Amino acid sequence: MDHERAERWKTLLSDERLGDSNVNPTRLPGRSEFDRDYDRIMFSNAFRRMHDKTQVFPLSPSDHTRTRLTHSLEVSCVGRSLGQMAGKSLDVYHLLPDSLCYGDVGTIVSAACLAHDIGNPPFGHSGESAIQQWARAQFANATSVVSKAIHDTPPVLRKDFEDFEGNAQGFRIFAKLQGRERKGGLRLTLATVGAMMKYPHSSDISNIDAETSKHDVSRKKFGFFHDDAELACEALDKLKVKKTASEVYTRHPLALLMEAADDICYAIIDLEDACLLKVISYQSVEELLMPIANKNNDFKVPDYEDEQTKLAVLRANSINVLTMACEKVYKNNLIDIEAGNFAYSLISQTGELHDIHEELKNHARKKVYTNERVLQVEYAGYQAIGGLLDIYSAAIVPDHADAKGEKIRELFPKHYFLLGKEMTGSPDALIDQLSSYQRLLVVTDYISGMTDRFAVELFQRLSGIKLPS
Repeated sequence: MDHERAERWKTLLSDERLGDSNVNPTRLPGRSEFDRDYDRIMFSNAFRRMHDKTQVFPLSPSDHTRTRLTHSLEVSCVGRSLGQMAGKSLDVYHLLPDSLCYGDVGTIVSAACLAHDIGNPPFGHSGESAIQQWARAQFANATSVVSKAIHDTPPVLRKDFEDFEGNAQGFRIFAKLQGRERKGGLRLTLATVGAMMKYPHSSDISNIDAETSKHDVSRKKFGFFHDDAELACEALDKLKVKKTASEVYTRHPLALLMEAADDICYAIIDLEDACLLKVISYQSVEELLMPIANKNNDFKVPDYEDEQTKLAVLRANSINVLTMACEKVYKNNLIDIEAGNFAYSLISQTGELHDIHEELKNHARKKVYTNERVLQVEYAGYQAIGGLLDIYSAAIVPDHADAKGEKIRELFPKHYFLLGKEMTGSPDALIDQLSSYQRLLVVTDYISGMTDRFAVELFQRLSGIKLPS
């Protein structure tokens, strides 16, 4: 039995690269394939663009607050700790392959965390919602340009837009759009790909059974678009990820650690940012975090004058407590996790700490996410994203564009149409090689990849509100 488990982990921690037919790649001494994953993500332009994408406070005038980039870096630190502790447990149980050390597991989870938000559109979750609402309105209107152009597209494919999901866009970015002329895109290792996939299925599965979705956290959303399903399934099949009785993939065991790192960070740092911006008081944050922090050997807040320093110590201890609690849940449920029989987030199984964690999120929803400036900028983001979708879809999705649309086609970055090495020709010739469904994906690829500021400024320029300088 232990031998079977060890062989399973050897497969789950595969350093074979997605889309790479080279079965004997050159491996550099002192630098693992998972280190290379981390570096490929770090140096990608999609990762860099997160520096101006909303975490909570869009287009913040303060340099204190997190962006998606700084949030992702912090999540990767927590993920590294969780991964290293999980790797040590695997080593103790003799499940870690001889070619790897526990630090490699930490690097895999850290790389997955680094990329976990890479597919988020401008203005975060409100940006996702803007794309979803736009798509639903377009498909419901039989006379719209998009509806006419995409009328022959099956409803199951339309769900990719009606339920547009940043997680699926993230998979598309690293598996296809970065390094877009070769199969596998960035060609990350299969282990890292598996660890990234919180929702290992397409859009038609996520809501197929509302009752199941309620009790299985991996069914809440979806993790890849239909256009990318072949690559995603190739990775999951090679990893031998377990399937349910209804032939739906379960999660890769390390994906739970990536999710936990994100859960731990955002609930706490959103409150810290709100406090630094004077949206909520230091005293209220201390009252919320102390029930967590004092689990750490009767922790007491240092008697400092500077509230920022006290807040940093409080945040660090709270993250540490939640990290250790999630690691304990992982270790205690490892066999079920390996078998694909663990349908929960790790943090949801931490007992009293989970209740406190929920209270943190509820407080943020009531006091932080409804801040007047946040809502105003998010509404402006809705307008900008919806407007850009109108402009670009009318020009790109139909077979032929009018005179105004032709100008937009000329302005549209040509490389977005290149979705394979064999594709050549002018922009119009490239468009002709894509189905109407793929053309709409190209539009969402471009717009969802924009930063907050660029999206607003581009919409203003194309709408005539603001002319180019």
